[in-house]
Amino acid sequence: MKKQLHFTINQKGGCGKTHLSFLLLSWAKKKEISSLGIDTDPNNSSLADYQGLAVKTIDIMDEEGLEILPQKWDKLIYYLLDDAQEDITVIDVGATAFASLTAYLLTSNIFKEILNEKFDLYLNIPIVGGEALYDTLNGMNHLVNLFGKDTNIILWKNEHFGKVVDEEGKGLEELELYLSSKEHIDGIIHIKKMTMLNELAIEKMKKSKLTYAEVLLNPSFQLLEKTRINMVLNSAFAAMDLIFQTPLVYEEEK
Repeated sequence: MKKQLHFTINQKGGCGKTHLSFLLLSWAKKKEISSLGIDTDPNNSSLADYQGLAVKTIDIMDEEGLEILPQKWDKLIYYLLDDAQEDITVIDVGATAFASLTAYLLTSNIFKEILNEKFDLYLNIPIVGGEALYDTLNGMNHLVNLFGKDTNIILWKNEHFGKVVDEEGKGLEELELYLSSKEHIDGIIHIKKMTMLNELAIEKMKKSKLTYAEVLLNPSFQLLEKTRINMVLNSAFAAMDLIFQTPLVYEEEK
């Protein structure tokens, strides 16, 4: 079985991409699957702040830190091909890097001609409710049109900012932008709106940049906070179990 390569990606900033990367890496950690996160966000490398997760930062900026250099994406691809040994690699793509990376992947035919040999490829695309609904849907539609035939498209229907419905009350699966992309969508993970107490506990964990294993050992987290975090994560992991296969490394490869 191939290794898995996940991109958490959308053109909209602040829609939860880093949280999806955290969930994917935490899911792998719980299952004792070797995993690596790669942070490419030039403005907010928040995934790399998690000391309890294995995360590598790829610098894609010029020396002044003002502009993304497209040729620096080569560094990422060569790393994936030559050095990445983990069963699951998760690349957190910041909104600032979206246009540069998608253009690079398209013009170099990276997915179909190069990465497909080593990896099962996943684009994890957050779709959120509220004011950002159509921005995230347009990002989804753009990615499906470009890469839907060469990757597994997974939508994360995230209710953190509100129900994922339009102004008429139509749900995601009823919307035209979804229906026009449906044939290339391989799964939907539903992240339901948390209760207030659960959300407070999760936000405390995220602000502390701790994994759940670290939360268990941290005296600043009370018993009920730990219980609530565990409930939220287990709910997400159960949804992920229905979508993602556990990578198996053949004995001769170990």
